[in-house]
Amino acid sequence: MNRTLPIDFSNLLENPDDYDVKIIVGKEENTKEFRAHSLILSSRSIYFKNGLSTRWTSKEDDGIVVFSKPNISPLVFEVIIKYIYTGLLYIKDNNEVSLVDIVIAADELQLIKLFQQLEEILTENKSAWQPKDIIKVYQHDHFINLYNFALELVCSNPKIIFESEEYLKIEKTFLIQLLKCDNLELEEIEIWEYLIKWGIKNTNSILDGDITKWKSTDFINLEKTIHDCIPHIRFFQMSFNDYMKIRTQFKDILPDGLDGEVLQCLSNPNFKTTFNVLPSRFIFDSKIINSKDAALIASWIDKKRGAPYIFKNIPFKFKLIYRASQEDFEIKKFHDNCDNKGPTVVVIKVYDSGEIIGGYNPLEWRSYKILENERSSLLYYHDDVYNNHQHESSDSFIFSLTNRTIPAVLSRVISKREAITWCKNKGPCFGLHDLFIYSLNDNIVGKSKQHSYEKKVINKENFEIEEYEVFQIIDDRLSNRIFRSINRVFRFIKRMFKRVIPFIEWILFDKFLLPTIIISALFLFIIMFLFTIVLLAALMQVARFILELLYKP
Repeated sequence: MNRTLPIDFSNLLENPDDYDVKIIVGKEENTKEFRAHSLILSSRSIYFKNGLSTRWTSKEDDGIVVFSKPNISPLVFEVIIKYIYTGLLYIKDNNEVSLVDIVIAADELQLIKLFQQLEEILTENKSAWQPKDIIKVYQHDHFINLYNFALELVCSNPKIIFESEEYLKIEKTFLIQLLKCDNLELEEIEIWEYLIKWGIKNTNSILDGDITKWKSTDFINLEKTIHDCIPHIRFFQMSFNDYMKIRTQFKDILPDGLDGEVLQCLSNPNFKTTFNVLPSRFIFDSKIINSKDAALIASWIDKKRGAPYIFKNIPFKFKLIYRASQEDFEIKKFHDNCDNKGPTVVVIKVYDSGEIIGGYNPLEWRSYKILENERSSLLYYHDDVYNNHQHESSDSFIFSLTNRTIPAVLSRVISKREAITWCKNKGPCFGLHDLFIYSLNDNIVGKSKQHSYEKKVINKENFEIEEYEVFQIIDDRLSNRIFRSINRVFRFIKRMFKRVIPFIEWILFDKFLLPTIIISALFLFIIMFLFTIVLLAALMQVARFILELLYKP
């Protein structure tokens, strides 16, 4: 019975004999009349059940009940009525009907299961969203899941809204909601430019888009239009050049006193502003640098020419592995957290001055080393400590981000053989003494004296440290991920040799005294076996990464 019921209802919809309800949807020229049965409508929809039992509706002379729904289009209601009669969702692939429009209609008609089904489809399919859909969902903020999803969609791909025709038509309240988002992936100068574009369009008295031809009254009227939006622009997180672009044209519409304090903060990191300083928009786990700084450092790592990366496009992941104030200011804590972690970036905030300096180590940090044991003809390892051991690199650099009113200082290595120094009793060390951290009278301090790198990054030779952080740099590009995976396998093999080879030597040479040819054959077999493991691991990584690329949403 249950299997045939939807089919029978579908036939009733296509051949509506004995209908007792008319539903007129749409408005003006785009209207359509649907004939239906009150029994089916009231059994499937609370809305129709209530409507049929009250005076919401009118009746014609022949007793036919008439519903009028001008806010629902014929195309949308066609999907709705088919669902009511069949329990199935029929949607054509020609994009004539917006899923969000169906959601809104399903909500109004209290079709709970249909609403839930469509909500699941929309939250699993980003491509189903159009700019107008996002704006419509905002107007129904009781759609909590869809509202949050739409907001996150805009934050991760802002131009879906900001470059659309609908953007200039959005309400100010929705625009403010977007401006409040901490993870809106646009540069602050871009956000300002979009705000100005919206403001000009929504200020009726401004007839000319050419700002150079404006009168003072045009600026006054623009300020009135965007007055409530300006506090959500993060001027204090802009670069000096970006802020000066704004200042040149729009200084007169900025809040009183803001201009002077922004300039003070950009030139002096320790300046205490009276304005509410909003954080950088991109979520970046650091107490010292922001996402823009990280993007600049990533550009230096990649030796990128031209404009630096913007944060959302950097090919590296900055993973915080050590924060001195959190892990304690101890050299041992640095090595415990940062040794053998591959490439890292160190950032330091200097006490009192607020200067921000640091360096990039493309190798790794170490405090212990592995030496060959001469007692064996095979490799046998034991531990020893590093003490001011210089290591070669051509890609390391140190830097200063201190004063954002002038370009940051990048100082690349010039004496490659002593680019990085490993020392158990010191923290991170760049060059012979270009920049390093050490312990002095139970305090962690820094020292910098230019020698192995191009330039000085701080004028002081000795300085106290307020905070320092270390970020592991993880290259998300395919080739580097494969290389790291293979490297991990080789390290595993190396550790295995370290532990197993001495035991095998003892078994073969001392215990059983096997002939040399047999021993050689056994070792050849072991080497071939391990090589096969490495090869298989590499192939598996390649296959996995290809699948990730193919099925990446």
